[in-house]
This record gives sequence, structure tokens and C-alpha cells, in this order.
Amino acid sequence: MGRKTIGRIERWTISLKPEIDQLLEKVAKERGLNKTDLVESIIIEWAYNHGYNKIIHFNFRDNSITVWDYLLNETVDLHYDSVKKTLICSRCRTTYCGHVSAAIKIPEVRQKLKKGQIVVEDL
Repeated sequence: MGRKTIGRIERWTISLKPEIDQLLEKVAKERGLNKTDLVESIIIEWAYNHGYNKIIHFNFRDNSITVWDYLLNETVDLHYDSVKKTLICSRCRTTYCGHVSAAIKIPEVRQKLKKGQIVVEDL
């Protein structure tokens, strides 16, 4: 495994078994992401699930929730699909990721879940 720093970004080089690489390629393609963004999404989800990441601020706007991701140090939009009644993360391009998982813990979002206004899909 190699590592190289470019500005504030750490670039890693890792070796994967072909089956894992093919799976990442397939899922990244399905989501419309590149493999690097997919792997970052997976790590961010892991960080939320294990208490290493948090939402420091959020706003409701029309059909979206904007959250400030602590580790990414940026905002992420979760758009509400009124037909499917689901939240879709614009960064991870999925209905269930670390951002959605963290957002559903916000009391105001939980109220919308209880009323059936938002549905969260499991992987």
C-alpha cells in the first residue's frame, strides 16, 4: 500500500483481489460514481456508524436537507423524492449511506419518518 499527499488530499494506492475490484467497479457504475468516490462513501458510512463522524449543522429547504459533514468539511444535500418518499444523497448517489443514516437521527427528521413523510430504504 502506498500513500502520497497532494495538497490537503491523501492519495492511497492499494492492491485488491480482482473480485473486490470488479464489485467496486460494478457498484460505482450503478451509482454513477468513480471507484474512488465509492470507496470514500463507504469509509464515510463506516465513520458515521462507528462514531468517528458527525453532522455539525443541518437545514431543511423545500424538498431537501442540507447537512454539514464534519470529516469532509463540506455540505451534502439529501433530496426528498416525493413519489418514492425517500431521501437520496447527492454525494453518495444512494438512498442509504452514512449521510442518510446520520440525518435520520436528527429529531426533526425522525418526526417526518414517524409520520410516514420519509421512508428510508435498507441496503
